[in-house]
Amino acid sequence: MNPYLALDVPLTADDAAVRAAYQRLLRKFPPEHRPEQFQTIQEAYGMLRTARDRWRWRLLHLEEERRGPMEALEGFARLPERLRPPGAKPFQALLTSCAAIALRDVAKPAQPTKPGKRR
Repeated sequence: MNPYLALDVPLTADDAAVRAAYQRLLRKFPPEHRPEQFQTIQEAYGMLRTARDRWRWRLLHLEEERRGPMEALEGFARLPERLRPPGAKPFQALLTSCAAIALRDVAKPAQPTKPGKRR
């Protein structure tokens, strides 16, 4: 779980922004009515409560999130609109084309070449 996405805050959020997002989500998803969302919010806030916690999470987890184009495209699609960087549409188009090429290459078996012919 990415706590930044769960709380809908940018990677550069400070203590006040994280706390404000946490309180806003607690009002939106009270534990009596939505216990699953409440639990997710609690866990995310626990991971990002202080600057040291945020630094530790970024250090340990951001490197693990490097994936192929399909996973990157799925992760990009899940980002809230306000967290997407400027010029996000061309980047998303590039990811889509890379994912399509990767899928095409996986689906198409390599054809053997004849020994006498050069390409």
